Amino acid sequence: MEADPRETGCAPVLCETEIYQPPVIHTSQGWDTMGSEPGASSEHQRKAKAHILSKMVQNQIGVNLGKGMADPYVPVLAVTLGANAPQLGWLQAFMNLFPAVMQVPWGKLSDFFGRRIPFLAIGGVMSFAFYFFLVGVVNAWQLIILVAIQMLIGSMMIPTWSALVGDVTTVKDRGSVMGRFFAISSVASLVGTLFAGAIIPDENATMKDFAIPFFVAGGSGIIGSLVLYEIAEEKRRLFASPKTLFAFSIKSLIFFKDLTENKYFRNLVALNSAYNFIMSLIWPLLYLTYMIVLGASALEIGIIVVIERASTLFFQTKVGKLLDVIGPMPQILISRFAFISVPIVYALATEIWHICVLNVALGVASAMANVSFFSYILDVAPEEKKGVYFAVYNTVVGIATFAGSIIGGYLAYYFLEFYGGDWVLGLGAVYLISAFGRAAGAVWFLKLKDPVPYPDTLTGVIKKWYGRWRGRISRSA
Repeated sequence: MEADPRETGCAPVLCETEIYQPPVIHTSQGWDTMGSEPGASSEHQRKAKAHILSKMVQNQIGVNLGKGMADPYVPVLAVTLGANAPQLGWLQAFMNLFPAVMQVPWGKLSDFFGRRIPFLAIGGVMSFAFYFFLVGVVNAWQLIILVAIQMLIGSMMIPTWSALVGDVTTVKDRGSVMGRFFAISSVASLVGTLFAGAIIPDENATMKDFAIPFFVAGGSGIIGSLVLYEIAEEKRRLFASPKTLFAFSIKSLIFFKDLTENKYFRNLVALNSAYNFIMSLIWPLLYLTYMIVLGASALEIGIIVVIERASTLFFQTKVGKLLDVIGPMPQILISRFAFISVPIVYALATEIWHICVLNVALGVASAMANVSFFSYILDVAPEEKKGVYFAVYNTVVGIATFAGSIIGGYLAYYFLEFYGGDWVLGLGAVYLISAFGRAAGAVWFLKLKDPVPYPDTLTGVIKKWYGRWRGRISRSA
């Protein structure tokens, strides 16, 4: 499955959402590395950048350790509380929408003040604190409401993190840096997932069984968020007159101009919103398949997550380096066609290992999706509007997946009634709809073009690799 962006401050995993999260080097706005003086040496700037990247790594370890410990088990907690398909649809829908709905104003507010760190730190502390409250809910609807609020607060982290990554990278090193960040965050997330999976019992889990992993997750995320304050961001006033802020707040909610001013960005948003709508139809059903159809335990669900992340991690740095050479479009197309297989396998799976094999096979496609869409947006976004573009993209995709998850939950409810409570046929009907929709959407992506030139093409890289391989064979003969 595609990595959750909930590498970005959202929850949970095991979905294919493409809402991107992950001081500041922002030379176009006059920001310098850690407050370096204009005449600072290149060596000083190199050390300053290394310090910033080090703190960003520490942030990703703390945040993703916490997320890995709690996010995969939020739907497990919902099913434990007796959630049905429509309720799981609403849960997934809010987790799709609320991390995105405030990204336009948050992204524009970050660009308006020229600051990233306060949004990342405050948003992280407040959103991770909600894990402490989740273990006290008494029914599925209370869980849904608390998660929705958590997602709403955490939305301030997503566009600002994306903009921060853009600030510290260039076209030459963007893929490699993104690959390293993903590798580090994935390892931290895997450790947290396995820890929580080992604690939550296989059968008859109660609310108390979720307390330890959720409390540790909250503490880890809060510490990881606060570490960003060790970055010396250029001091800028965080005050504006009420009149200015009022005018800004109105303009921040009107983002259609950002779609119409750039055809590459507009096409990407239209194509991927439609594709994500089709993908999200099945997201509320995944945990029903795991727990009811396949009888998976909490640990087995954790293992599914670990296998998916480990496979993606294995390929991540490789595709990141490849992206720097061939650009994002070949990887976007590969990922779109590869993900047609997901609903097909879920519809036909009879054992947990079928899902595990799928996740291993899709590791390269997931890795490509993680870096290619992120890079494409950075390629098309004006320097001064990176945060805005990510916010607009995530908002539109979030709205599409919000609708898709709700419709998917009610479609499952309808088909389960139609097939007399047969889980395989009821869920399978929705999986089939998603598979056909993904196939049509993948073909539509052939219209998308690279916005900037890259050194080589995928065909050229393959020919060069084949030539080197033939040369080695000839020399060894």
